[in-house]
Amino acid sequence: MGESIGQIKTSDFRKFLEFHGLKHIRTKGDHEIWSRQDLFRPIVVVTGKKDIAEFHVRQNLRTLNLTVDDL
Repeated sequence: MGESIGQIKTSDFRKFLEFHGLKHIRTKGDHEIWSRQDLFRPIVVVTGKKDIAEFHVRQNLRTLNLTVDDL
């Protein structure tokens, strides 16, 4: 599975998404939806917690076609 990245702070991940050109589209409950024109599906960020689990970070990186090194 590669190197472990652990959890990422939600605020840091938002900055990462903005850096890669994503825009916050909407919030429903504790889920933020982020998107960019060339993506086939949106990025979902759960904001109900302070940190984002490694599994969700990796899924979102896969959607963005990025690697852990890009993070």
